Amino acid sequence: MMFTAHPQAPKLTERLQTLGTGHDAPFDGELYRFINPTYSKSSDILDGAGALHANGRWNVKGAVRLSYTALAPQTALAEALAHVNYFRLPINKALPRVLVALRLRAKRVLDLRDGNVRKTLRLSEDTIRKLDWRAENQHGDVAVTQAWGTAFAAAGFEAAIVPSAADASGANVLVYPENLHAGSRFDVVSEVRWPGK
Repeated sequence: MMFTAHPQAPKLTERLQTLGTGHDAPFDGELYRFINPTYSKSSDILDGAGALHANGRWNVKGAVRLSYTALAPQTALAEALAHVNYFRLPINKALPRVLVALRLRAKRVLDLRDGNVRKTLRLSEDTIRKLDWRAENQHGDVAVTQAWGTAFAAAGFEAAIVPSAADASGANVLVYPENLHAGSRFDVVSEVRWPGK
């Protein structure tokens, strides 16, 4: 399904310009992702190409390269199960998965856990956590979170930390691999190695 641009997209860009670089936060730490074994090679995890093939809360298929990660393993698991939970499918439809630890070091990170940042952008935590982006997409509309995700990439952010919709106490880190600066790094801590391969 083809989507037209979100009607608020220009306003979102303006709000990010208003924010400027004064709220940029560095990040240097470990991240997690439960990944389908078929896509468990480091290059598949790091290149953000999955976002080119499927819609997500923060992306429209084909718009930007984006790697979804989490700050904690339990959040990564909740996110891995979010699709089957939404459609009330058996959990086994989301399995098998392998837990991968990643490392991100970046200087230009937008932290949407910060209420002042959300207030400046006029992006509520309720919208971040509760917006039913799948329903909006099914009606042919781009969800505002998807428009924000595209705007973050266009504004040059290397990553954005966002409250998780699947884990009330958790947060995700959206990594834009094409925006990583010199000196930044995004890599897999330990390559997944399958017996006999």
